[in-house]
Amino acid sequence: MSEISDYTLAEYVAELRRITSTTSDYAEIFEQVSPLARKLALSRENWLSPNHYSTNPEQGFTAHLLHEEPDHSLAVFAVAWAPKGGTPPHDHGPWVVVAGVDGMEYNIKYNRLDDRSREGYAELEERCAFLADVGEVICLKPRGIHLVRNDTDEVTVSLHTYGRHFDHNDRTAFDLDTNKTVPLVVDVR
Repeated sequence: MSEISDYTLAEYVAELRRITSTTSDYAEIFEQVSPLARKLALSRENWLSPNHYSTNPEQGFTAHLLHEEPDHSLAVFAVAWAPKGGTPPHDHGPWVVVAGVDGMEYNIKYNRLDDRSREGYAELEERCAFLADVGEVICLKPRGIHLVRNDTDEVTVSLHTYGRHFDHNDRTAFDLDTNKTVPLVVDVR
């Protein structure tokens, strides 16, 4: 256990740089980054601070920037999820690796059914739903669609590693009732 508790954010970032300098294949990145994200999540005493638990009550969560490369790649966040808060279904531009840090989170992954020919419109179907606990890792391929919800009465925190900072990508939120799409805007601190 001492190996895990000694792992730092700086070591994680160094490994991310090494991995992404040798491959751009997201499957290879997932294979190499997933155990490291888990290791960092389980080493939270080395990097997690009380301010990482603050949330935007209107949004339902807040992304706290831990690291970002000058070219906006390799962005790492501690995301705090408000009790009963979460996201609508949304996509991600690049690959994403998420690891549970503190508390249980509910996740749903979706498949997109339409051919993307109608602007502002999307049809989704639920692919799978699961709970993610501390140390569990979720990988989302480029343009993967999911939602996250905190169904508990406590703030939960997860570690998110993006192939590129989400403010420098086009991300979309999906309304399951109307099939409408809108840009996804996130409060970052």
